[in-house]
Amino acid sequence: MKFLYLLLVTATLLVSPVKFASPAKAQGAPLQAELQRPEWQPFCSAMGQFAIDMPGSPKINTQIFSTQVIAHTYRSILKNKETYLLQYFDLDFRMSNNNIKITLNNAVDFFVVGANAKLLQVRDISLGGYPGKEFEFQPLSTSESVGVGQVFLVETRVYGLVATTREPENAQKFLDSFRLF
Repeated sequence: MKFLYLLLVTATLLVSPVKFASPAKAQGAPLQAELQRPEWQPFCSAMGQFAIDMPGSPKINTQIFSTQVIAHTYRSILKNKETYLLQYFDLDFRMSNNNIKITLNNAVDFFVVGANAKLLQVRDISLGGYPGKEFEFQPLSTSESVGVGQVFLVETRVYGLVATTREPENAQKFLDSFRLF
């Protein structure tokens, strides 16, 4: 029985046309698949009175510091180590012109220290007539990108925006999208 089966298989192979494969052509290394990039989404906070565009869905956190300041944080961290952060907190007093400068400088220091970085440069900016600072920082970890941030003092509220990414256009897109309402 086995012999008959073997004979049928051999006859079938001899009768059917055999197609030989052509030699394999040299192929380049497969292209690295582009990282899946989350879509940029508009995000609004009625409580924070702002709107901003962020990639993906930001994680929202509230933290109370030892000074009884309550900070509200909105953060998107992407797989390629890009980070986009918006944080705001309210001060319990109004500022004089001298205190505004000190408060903004302290806010810049707060965000740079929080990023475990060193400050590279700072310049004065404004948003809708509100004073602010834009700053650039270098994380102490050499594997991380240079970051950029902005802080604004709006009445008694401090807004801080920070982006660390190897793509400066994404950082600028994030910072430019910040709106108050």
